Amino acid sequence: MSRMASKLVEKVFIKPSSPTPESLRHYNLSSYDQLMPEYYISCMLFYPNPHHEISTICLQLKNSLSKTLVPYYPLAGRLVKNDYIDCNDQGIEFIQVRIHCQLDSFLKKTRFYAADQNLLCGSAEDSLVVVQLSHFDCGGVAIAVSISHKVADGSAAAAFMNDWALSTRLSSHMPTPLLVSDSLFPPGNNVISRPFVPCHNCVMRRFLFPVEDIEKLKTKAIESGILGPTKVEVVIALLYQCATVAKRSSRNGFSRTSVLSQTVNLRPSLKLPQNAIGNMFSLHFCFVEDDKMEIPALIGEIRKAKLKLRKLPYESQMKELGESLEKLDPNTVDIYVFSSLCGFPIYDIDFGWGKPTRVQAFQNEINNQIFLMDSPQDGIEAFVILEEEMISAFENNELLLPFTSLDSIKLKSKI
Repeated sequence: MSRMASKLVEKVFIKPSSPTPESLRHYNLSSYDQLMPEYYISCMLFYPNPHHEISTICLQLKNSLSKTLVPYYPLAGRLVKNDYIDCNDQGIEFIQVRIHCQLDSFLKKTRFYAADQNLLCGSAEDSLVVVQLSHFDCGGVAIAVSISHKVADGSAAAAFMNDWALSTRLSSHMPTPLLVSDSLFPPGNNVISRPFVPCHNCVMRRFLFPVEDIEKLKTKAIESGILGPTKVEVVIALLYQCATVAKRSSRNGFSRTSVLSQTVNLRPSLKLPQNAIGNMFSLHFCFVEDDKMEIPALIGEIRKAKLKLRKLPYESQMKELGESLEKLDPNTVDIYVFSSLCGFPIYDIDFGWGKPTRVQAFQNEINNQIFLMDSPQDGIEAFVILEEEMISAFENNELLLPFTSLDSIKLKSKI
């Protein structure tokens, strides 16, 4: 299949509309920020009918982005080692690309490759944020935002995008992000190894779980004694079960210990708003010796691990996190990382042209990774990144097929 034809229109740096005071020049990373590897969280939003000239759209986005960077000033700075951000107002990279393709045709493609995906999500050099505006022959646009995980997690990234969109739509809006992560989680000198396997020969699939099929999964869990299962719990358990089956199939029936790792947003327990900026999440781990464990039992193990984590004070959480990470050797255990963006208003990001018809979130540096998002119809969208040799067994698993729509395998990305 041929690559999509494209043309780079411009690449500029957008700076805050007013300079950052010298007193705010030094922004410390928190201990959680320091633990993050230097990869980027990416989110692409597709808008089929903006009903404006691309020149007008581009100017509006640049002006509102410049204004939004005033309160989000660390994003316009530069990382200094693994210590702090020099808030020097060098700005964030803004790329404009023309894609010679119809947006609708692109979204209906049965497979697209890294070269195509990179067209929609530019790569960064030293900028902590990269924004790319892609416009299609039909007039539709895609806006991609890539944010360094050193300065933001999923909640912070969603808050920034929503504030930027609201500033575009409403000129009087002034964002008020909360920048307190270093005082809550003081920087430290602890170095913890991160044993997650980098992506090499991986593919990504998008699966859509309609709300009625999620209710069926919940019913099965309730019938097995699980009280009040959530939609995230049942979908994670199902996807994890299918992933372990696929891994066993790729090894000709050989199985070994696997680990289910899930991110936990700390803002609610700390009574902080979602626009508290930085990395404010932890990880809980379920070490599963039996890869044939049924969904209700998996939900039980997930709840035990989450409850254990939440009962610990911050210092003990860090110790527990370090001890768990030290145990994880990718040569002897299979590690599956789940991140849930459910509850974050990503499909509400409206720049003045309506809500996006498709959102895609990912970070393509880690294998065995699954992102969950709310779908516009109250279901769940899951972006699954696995080794290519596993994907056929995964998407054709008889446990998975009854609970996901056929549309779920229309988006097939090779990373």
